[in-house]
Amino acid sequence: MNKTMIDRLKTNSGFILAEVTLAILMISIALVAIVGMFTQAIQADSMAKDYTIAANLAQKQLELLKTQPPKYWAEQTLPAVIPWIDQGQLPSARYMLTTKAMATGEDSLIEVTVIVTWQERGIERTIQFATLYRAL
Repeated sequence: MNKTMIDRLKTNSGFILAEVTLAILMISIALVAIVGMFTQAIQADSMAKDYTIAANLAQKQLELLKTQPPKYWAEQTLPAVIPWIDQGQLPSARYMLTTKAMATGEDSLIEVTVIVTWQERGIERTIQFATLYRAL
């Protein structure tokens, strides 16, 4: 090694405490930001899961009502509250499902609205699907 390199190694005593503290502080701030993003992502995932389950319940109820024969609609006294159709698979107690059927202005059309309600972190959430069925 040449002399200047040896002299530089002898005078370089390493990092000072302030540099190490500053590096730890910067890493800590970055980690806190990353943990905050993970927390928000987990909450968003939970909300998306609840909305998906509620939408699937409402869609299933509408699809099962679509398979009902015309006689089913002719026997309904409108407006009506229709119970959950699929008795083999009841929805979770966490989700409250209400199905309402009412006559429209046209003679042969019935408007059916499915409302799914649930609690999420103390806030009541609702999703609503509506469609029209032809009563013969």
